[in-house]
Formats: sequence, C-alpha cells, structure tokens
Amino acid sequence: MFLGTPAEVYLYGLEYSIQLIGVLFAFILAAVIVAPLYHPLKVTTCYEYYYIRYGTNSVRYLGVMIGTLYYTIYIAVVLKGAALALEATSGLPVWLTIIIFVSASTTYTSLGGMKAVIWTDVFQSIVMMAGVIAVFVKCLTSIGGVSNLSEVGEERLNVIDFNPDPTERHTFWTLVLGSIPQYFYTSMTQAGVQRMISTPNLRTARMMIYIAAPLYCIVWLISMFLGVAIFAYVQRNGCDPISSGDIENPNQIVPFIMMELFNKFRGVPGLFIAALTAASLSTISSALNGLAAVACIDVLKVAKPDITESTATKLSKVFVVMFGLISLTLAFILTNVEGPLGQIMAGFTGAVAGPETGIFLVSVFFRRSRPKAVIISALTVLALSLWLMLGHTFSPGVKQTPHLPLGPIDNCYIPDNITANESLVETSFVSTSQMYVNYTSTSIYSLKISNTSSPGLTDTNTSRSVLDSLYSLSYMYFHLLGTILTVVLATITSLLTQPKQHVESNDPCTISLTNVEN
Repeated sequence: MFLGTPAEVYLYGLEYSIQLIGVLFAFILAAVIVAPLYHPLKVTTCYEYYYIRYGTNSVRYLGVMIGTLYYTIYIAVVLKGAALALEATSGLPVWLTIIIFVSASTTYTSLGGMKAVIWTDVFQSIVMMAGVIAVFVKCLTSIGGVSNLSEVGEERLNVIDFNPDPTERHTFWTLVLGSIPQYFYTSMTQAGVQRMISTPNLRTARMMIYIAAPLYCIVWLISMFLGVAIFAYVQRNGCDPISSGDIENPNQIVPFIMMELFNKFRGVPGLFIAALTAASLSTISSALNGLAAVACIDVLKVAKPDITESTATKLSKVFVVMFGLISLTLAFILTNVEGPLGQIMAGFTGAVAGPETGIFLVSVFFRRSRPKAVIISALTVLALSLWLMLGHTFSPGVKQTPHLPLGPIDNCYIPDNITANESLVETSFVSTSQMYVNYTSTSIYSLKISNTSSPGLTDTNTSRSVLDSLYSLSYMYFHLLGTILTVVLATITSLLTQPKQHVESNDPCTISLTNVEN
C-alpha cells in the first residue's frame, strides 16, 4: 500500500481503485461468515477449526502448510519493497536491508510476543500515516492544489473498463471479482482470526470489521491518489525519473520523489524512512507472531500434548526466528521478480491461498465434504496454481500490458561532461532505440542504449501458443480460480467417495451459521 499502490497508479492509472468494491464486499462476508463461525469456538488458531469440523488432523495440517507458505511469501514481498525503497533513499544495499529488517522484527516479536506486536503496530501506524500524508500534501502544494490533478490526463483518471477478456491485466471484472477472495482470505488467516476472537463478543467482533473496512479503503485511496499526485508533480516538473533512468524500478518512485521534495527540510526524509520501516516491521511482526502460534498449537501441541507451557513458550521464540530465516531466503529469491509490488503480492499469494479458501468454504457450507477428498482436491489445485503462477511470471510469451505514457524529460539535468557526439543520440520512446541518462548522488554519469522497445509500448498483438495464452490469465484471477476449482473438485470427489451413511461434523457450529446467536 505504501510503495506498490502509488507505483501501480503512476504507471497504469486509477483503474486500480475499482477493486475497493470487492474489498468492501469481502469485509462484509468476513463479518457474516468468519466472525460468527470462529468466535463461539474459542479456538487459539484458525486451523483448530478443521479438527473440530472433521475430527482428524489431516485437513488441519494441510491448512497449516498452505497458511505458512502464504505468510512467508507475504513477508518476503514486504521485505523486497522495503529494501527497494531504502536503496532509493539511502543507497543501502537490498541484501543488507532484508537482513536488518528480519533481525529487528524477529527479535522484538520473539521477546515481546503479541503485546509487543500490538503496541508497536499502534505506534507504527501513526508514523506510517504521517509519512504518507506528508508526501501527499507536499505533492499537492507543489502542483498548485487538488484542482491541478486533472493535468495527469484523462487516461490516468479513467477507472472503468468492462472488457470481459480474462487475459486483460486490469478490468472491472478482474479487479472486483479477483479482490473478493483475496481479502476474504485475510479474515480466515491466523492474523485475522486472532483479532476476531480477542474481542469480548461476536457483536464487537463484527463492529470491529465494519469500522475497519471503510478506514482501510480510505487509507488505500489516499495511497492511490498519492500516485496521481506524484505523476502530476513529475509532469509539471518536466523530469520523469523512470524515463530519465534516475530509478530502474517503478516501486522506488515514492521514496525518490520524497527525497526530491524534502531535500531542504531537515528530518523529513528521516520521517519517511521511519514510516516505511514502521509499515514493514508492523506487517512482518504480525505475520511472524501468527506463524509461531500456529506452529505451537497446531503442530507442537498436537504431536506432544503433554508439553509444558514454559517449554512451549521457549520453543515459540525459536519458531519466530525459524520463520524469519525462511522469509529472508524467499525475499532474496523474489528480488529477481519484476513488476509492481501489488501484482507480485496478489499473484504469488493468490496462487497459494486460493486452495485454502476453497477448503474453508467447502468445509463450512457442504455437510458431506470428506477429509481425503478435500486434501486431494486442494493439493491438486495448489500444484496447478503454482504452475500457472510460475508460467505467468517467467514465461517470455506471456501477454504484456503496456503502461500509460510516462512524463516528460525536457527539464532533466544533463551534465556538462556528456560529449557532443553523445548529445546527438536521439531519445526515442517509440522505436527500438531508447536512451537512459543515469546519474547518482556522486555525480557519476553513464549513458545506456537499450535495444528493447519501451515497456510502455509492448506489442500486444504477437501470436501466442495455447500455453502462453493460459499463462496470460490476469494475476487477479489466480486466487479466484484456485478457490472455485477446489470447491468444485472437493464437492464432486466427496460425493463420489461418500459412504452410505455419511459422517456429520462433530460440532454443528462448524457448519450451520444460523445456530450462532449474536
């Protein structure tokens, strides 16, 4: 939200905001389905539900496996974003930032537990919002106010596209339909369930969700309009940092512009770095705490039910460090994946989380679902989703969606030590010759000629194989596709393997939501 969303809007416009419709709907579903299911059960982890539902730990372990994979990828993407931003603002190497952030978050999470996570979240959210609003307001004042945002052009303010093509990166359908399972899933994860069951009653849990939903959307809208404001500022300033080559990764646009806007204000760049750090550590610590709780309750105490609380507490600290190291490894791998952070997050986590969302839905709404059928279906779809996601990420024949035209470079500073011959090189963003002028704070300049077409003008009419067409499915559909396929396969397989006298759930509350009183 802090880095990826403004970069997304900067490149592709405000169409991204349409998914807020699906986000609000997902929050409502969480209040109607997840809260009344989990709150009366008084469970410690979200995966205990599957044991109560089926009377066996097999589905529970599968949920733990998928949930752990989801959160470690989630942490890795957050680490990647923070590392890119600090590289742009302070020149700190990506690998060093990742190590520092993992070390800090694992230390205070393992020592302080849930209380440390909650109180640091409170402080970090305040600092984070201060940083976002400061950059947003400064951009607006630099361009002369909100009325001048329209200067970004109609194409960046166009938010609705009803094209039904599932291979289109963003349309009304991909954004709305694709975002519903993504944000519904967050409510049924360990972090979401922990928040719900920590409230005194179901009414309070629902109220928490109804308050959080609009606040979340407002904060997200601010980050989206920050992307518009930055583009308006760049256009008026006459030097696009991406076109000029000042930055190589679009996810660095916010920290780069922040440093430019506040370079004469002592301490303000530090506020931004603090906000970035707060946003990252808050996310990482919550995820690590949830993973440690799951490992203790769903794995350790199931394997050794007689373990003492003191021993379990000590081992939970070890689990925090272990998951931190796993996430660190994945973060180094993801540094090689290009694209907006939001796309990386939704693509990778959606491929993993889709089958688990399907497990949850079929368990809640289908009385005759069988554990083996659910497991076989989920693993099959998980393998399919991961294959599809990897093909979408790395296949060279995948349909590329061109970004909108970038800002001008008329006022970019070109150093005096560029020779006359070099200055005659034509800058063309339409042909296959593209010039980038890269310079650093130490005034070391280099001129690079790229023999590839501009990323904003990729030819989308190239003929593709059937496999490449499949890989070209919008990343927003990965989660939805995994959910639907898991529900369908688990339902059919359960019916085909149904004994003459099917076994009902051990607890009626795990299926019938109408039995839960407010």
